[in-house]
Amino acid sequence: MGTSLPMYVNTEELEVTLTASEASTATQILDSEGRGCAGILFRGVAGALTSTGGKVTVNIYDQATIAEARQYYSVELDFTSLTQTSDTQEPGIPILVDPYVTMTGDSTANTKDFFLLVYAQKISVTG
Repeated sequence: MGTSLPMYVNTEELEVTLTASEASTATQILDSEGRGCAGILFRGVAGALTSTGGKVTVNIYDQATIAEARQYYSVELDFTSLTQTSDTQEPGIPILVDPYVTMTGDSTANTKDFFLLVYAQKISVTG
């Protein structure tokens, strides 16, 4: 019988200047080597805003064309009194295709710089 070991994916941090309207095309989530992240367990996100005030909605999809995409995850990160926060998922959301993300700020977060790190895990089985 094999042993399962959690293998975490080192994803690239995404940086965006927020707008109050969501882009029609999403950004692909990549690992630190610039490769796609298909075949992961999505574990959550960590976000940082340049200053307190505002909320940011993060959505994860199965493709770049949002109108045709399946949404895997959505969270509103609240930066009312802090500049960093996170949201985690247990036991994780399986995503078998390359995931894409959109980030939308409310009117208070509009024009601020936002940094997003995606938590992702692959499973390795050893014999």
